[in-house]
Amino acid sequence: MKKTTRRIVEQFPQFEDKTNAYESILLSSEALKGLDNVQATFLKLSWFFENPEQESFDIRQLYLYLDDEWLEFALELITEYFREDTFLIREPSYSLIKDGSDYLSLTQFAEYLAGEGLRYDRQKLNLYYQRGLVPKPDIVVGGVKYWSKKTVQLYKEHEVTRFQAK
Repeated sequence: MKKTTRRIVEQFPQFEDKTNAYESILLSSEALKGLDNVQATFLKLSWFFENPEQESFDIRQLYLYLDDEWLEFALELITEYFREDTFLIREPSYSLIKDGSDYLSLTQFAEYLAGEGLRYDRQKLNLYYQRGLVPKPDIVVGGVKYWSKKTVQLYKEHEVTRFQAK
């Protein structure tokens, strides 16, 4: 089972036995019985993830049946599928940044450092960034810089070591 299909099954546990139903027209129509449009969309998406050479997925279903969190979840799954299950996107330059993600803005970066006992605020961090003392952002979306949590943690460790050496 693909990583993305597993995520769908985590959200819809009733799909556990239905993810291979695409193998038969009779099984697939049975698997879809009793599902609402959102559930049917995600089940069909899982069938595509499991067998993309034979199963097609009509992207109009995202437009017709999903909104808000469901649409974001589906788009996240599609991106993850092409990055991690197929590796067709080898060097990703696109990311959905949302609250609770693995990326921090400049403000969140400064707040993290301050929370770890370092004397940082947004202005100081921005000044250090302009002077080249802070790592380059991992991604920039719409002109907004974001650092991965790993980059932020490595920088914090560097700063703690630097202050201890003084």
